Amino acid sequence: MNENLSILIVDDDDNIRELLKQELNEAGYQVQEARDGREALDKIQEEQPDLIILDILMPEVNGFDVAATLKGDPLTMGIPIIVLSIVEDEDRGYRLGIDRYLTKPIQSSVVLEEIERLLAQGVSHQKIMLVDEETSTLKTLKKVLQSKGFEVMEVASGEEVIARALDFKPDMIILNAKIPGQREIAKRIRSEKGMEHVSFLLFN
Repeated sequence: MNENLSILIVDDDDNIRELLKQELNEAGYQVQEARDGREALDKIQEEQPDLIILDILMPEVNGFDVAATLKGDPLTMGIPIIVLSIVEDEDRGYRLGIDRYLTKPIQSSVVLEEIERLLAQGVSHQKIMLVDEETSTLKTLKKVLQSKGFEVMEVASGEEVIARALDFKPDMIILNAKIPGQREIAKRIRSEKGMEHVSFLLFN
């Protein structure tokens, strides 16, 4: 059932990786491993996994930095990330766009449940609003995101963002960095009920 689904385990603890790998292999998943954040980003650039299990405390590039890099890139933002760490900082994790935040010690049954739930729901429920006055850029980004399974709305100006967001209720808003008043836009949207966790990404 899961044989075509790949999971990347990112943890500098060999024992944790081996334990998770054994459990996931038995559940039918293909498993890749990375010992730190830098190695993980290199592997993801070569071949994207269906899901990532990510530790936070790692040398060189920590888990939060890995998550921020992946969730800030339209090409990788749709990969579900489960944090598995002794670090209890769920708020920071969810602000970065992490999908589940679990704390060690590991409960294998819980990890497997969350993996199955995330892979089953995919990204089809996720909605993204693109804001740029340059229509060709919007169309290119829209095509990429739709190919990943996202529902996408285009907005051509900053003035329209708030009203359109209240109707569309996006999970993420991607704005051209040249659009004026981004801070005010973000503050206003996040003040609305049910939209407190909308994430924002700026691009040039």
